Amino acid sequence: MVDRRSYLKLTGGALTAGIAGGVIALVAREEGGGGGAATFEEREIEYDAHDDPSDVYRVWTGYPERFAFENGRAYTGETALRCDIPEGDSDGSNAMVWFPDDGYDQPRALYQRAMISLSDDWTMEETDVCRFWCAGLNTEAGVQGSGSRGRPHGDDGWSSMFAVTDREIDDEAAYNLAAYSYHMDQEGISGEFEVVGAPVPVGKWFRFETLVRMNTVSDGTANPNGEVRCWLNGTPVYERTDFRWTTTKDQAIEYGGPLVRYGGDETAPADLAIYYDDHELRGNGAIEDRRESDPYVEDSSRMDDYDGRITVATGDAETSYRVYVDGYVVHSEWSNVDGHTTTPNETVEIALADDTEGYATADAVAAPESADGYLYDGSVVAVDADPELAELWVDGQELDPAAVPSRPGE
Repeated sequence: MVDRRSYLKLTGGALTAGIAGGVIALVAREEGGGGGAATFEEREIEYDAHDDPSDVYRVWTGYPERFAFENGRAYTGETALRCDIPEGDSDGSNAMVWFPDDGYDQPRALYQRAMISLSDDWTMEETDVCRFWCAGLNTEAGVQGSGSRGRPHGDDGWSSMFAVTDREIDDEAAYNLAAYSYHMDQEGISGEFEVVGAPVPVGKWFRFETLVRMNTVSDGTANPNGEVRCWLNGTPVYERTDFRWTTTKDQAIEYGGPLVRYGGDETAPADLAIYYDDHELRGNGAIEDRRESDPYVEDSSRMDDYDGRITVATGDAETSYRVYVDGYVVHSEWSNVDGHTTTPNETVEIALADDTEGYATADAVAAPESADGYLYDGSVVAVDADPELAELWVDGQELDPAAVPSRPGE
């Protein structure tokens, strides 16, 4: 786990081309592998423009028919991608961009960004796991990237996936994020599973970003510098820079995108679904144009999807503040709510609950005579500000900032 500030500190001074919190710049890396004719740079997938998921993805394994486009559930536009997992089953399917299919080299670095939502009635049994995202995968070189076949050898497949799990969390409204990787140094036959400790909300769209960067190879030896990074609603939640996946430049990133499987051995306890929208991909040199992962700003039209709202308003001085929420919080903007117009504040940093001893926090530096807005689930437990806020509104009620605890438990 790494917070936003330590992430910037760790990466900012180490890269020649620079970085600011979002996506690492490529420095002295090979452009691609796998023998394709073209170098993949970028793609933005517009579901509204297509009739079937197979128009934009390779849909295979499991039950391909469980992936479908659905109108009326989109984050933007009209159409979202939906994958069903029926009660008592484990397989969904894969619906991923297959780079060789369009004649591309396999990229050696891949950034992806998408809006994702678990269905409103999503539920899991204790310890269950459901994979929902592939940050990077290679099957062309071999089958060691999945299927409990043991440790990859550097020339026979690898993978980096993300899942939701009921492990290490006690919250019916959220499940933990987990990383699941097949790599050359894994200890078990079934890859390496890491509970990230970042709560994924049920029934709400969240912005999910991943970055994979292949390890370098020296004289046929894999160097331990393969990278995986992940952001949830703009907050860096996973960072690892010691992976060894490949001993050859010909094995790189063959696939990326939606991948759904419930279990291992477990099966879905109810009819479940996962939704996707606004899938973007950047590869190789195009990643150099990606910088700060902007704070996620929830559309105010989704205000009714949350338990409540918070408006903080400053006086005549620049103000630093922290809002503590026992639950889940996102930045938002609105016009004429609680007597204020709020706009996105680029300094906002959201820390998820497990990073702050059980409380989600929103930290920001606000300009004089300004207002910031938030939507939340759970309860607001404290607000700490310096100097004191001019106004504080919670769920449409104005509170006296001086009477609100500055720390949980006060």
